[in-house]
Amino acid sequence: MSQTLGRERSPLALRSRPWFFARWDGVTVLTVYLVLLLGVPSVMVLAPLGSAGSPSTVVAVGLFLLWAWFQLHRSWRRPGADPHVRRATLLWLLVMVAVYAHAMAGPLSPDEVSPADFGMLKLIGFCGVLLVTTDGIHDRARLRVFTSRLVVAIGLVAVLGLVQFLTREMLIDRLHIPGLASIPPTELTMRNGLPRPNGTSTHPIEYGVVLSIGLPLAVVHALWAPNRRWVYRGLLAVIALDVFLSSSRSALVCTVLSLLVLAASWPAALRLKAIVVAAFASVAVYVAVPGSLGATTRLFTGAGNDSSIASRTGSYDLAGAFFSHSPWLGRGFGTFLPKYWIFDNAYLGLLVEGGLLGLVGLVALTLVACRAALTAARALPGELDRQLAYAVLASIVSGAAGLAFFDSFGFPQSAGCFFLVLGLAGALRRLAATSPAAELRGGGA
Repeated sequence: MSQTLGRERSPLALRSRPWFFARWDGVTVLTVYLVLLLGVPSVMVLAPLGSAGSPSTVVAVGLFLLWAWFQLHRSWRRPGADPHVRRATLLWLLVMVAVYAHAMAGPLSPDEVSPADFGMLKLIGFCGVLLVTTDGIHDRARLRVFTSRLVVAIGLVAVLGLVQFLTREMLIDRLHIPGLASIPPTELTMRNGLPRPNGTSTHPIEYGVVLSIGLPLAVVHALWAPNRRWVYRGLLAVIALDVFLSSSRSALVCTVLSLLVLAASWPAALRLKAIVVAAFASVAVYVAVPGSLGATTRLFTGAGNDSSIASRTGSYDLAGAFFSHSPWLGRGFGTFLPKYWIFDNAYLGLLVEGGLLGLVGLVALTLVACRAALTAARALPGELDRQLAYAVLASIVSGAAGLAFFDSFGFPQSAGCFFLVLGLAGALRRLAATSPAAELRGGGA
């Protein structure tokens, strides 16, 4: 069973390992999670578990238990393991457990108890995904395999979104999975006269942010993958197109930020080439999709009259009032119900629900992961691996920016992808400390 997460061998563990885990490692179980996260529509859940009942959330909790089991049973220390991302994750989780205990000890209305329980389960699952990603990828070749699978998964969701845009149909409302309850919307939402695809996501904003998180990784695979670059370039084109088609300010801002971070590592010639390609691609999109130029422009020029913007800016006074009642540990994660208000800002929501300690813990975890990715980018041999580290850094920046635009923790795909890339940063830092100078050969899935 020791190979399940890290391929370190213990004779006792190997003798007692069940046969069906013989060929499993961290990438295998993370791939199962990835398929459930992006392949199963977010609106499909196990009915008894409510909002915490998406199959990916259930598997994520299982990943945390698997990681904990592995930690309790291993009797050796990993050579060169970087503990910072792991420690930051566990410290934040401990803070959120304290937040949960504080909420349970205080006065909660009956309809807030179950959301608090389910919220804690979701946080445990997100941390489980992060920890298995950090500790469970045993070499750089396997990391490349997983990142390529992540790009393909997000690319296929983008293809579905493009088909939704062209047909103006949800399509996923025709899908039925035994054991899962579903209340999908029956038609696409519209903005500025254009349909807004959402793939398998709950909302077009979540869909756009997921695409923006995957875009830097798609760029790196399209430019530096050792094989099948034409596949990654095709997927990159669809992902980039769908960012525009999502008609989401959040997605556009996150994408621009991620590309700026990624391009900072490139030579000037490559940056110029990227600008030229982006300019031609933008013109092609605006010609192929009449009205898209005006629709995209109005997202920003008309922001002052947008009700969603007014809702976000009007949340600050209300958040301050709730924060003042319990500034350190908040009122309990998941207990600020939509019937009270929708903040459309995960940082603001976490400040109210998790207090100052919960918010600082998440920000610290994000910064630690950014530093781990940057350190790995400077230490890893091989251009592909270095660029993957920069791409992970850019994806983290994109995901962190997305938290400021909507309640990301309430949407499994955006939060799941964000914690995946946080974990990839930890894995890269660990592998940079243990990898030999010679570049390993490896490719896509």
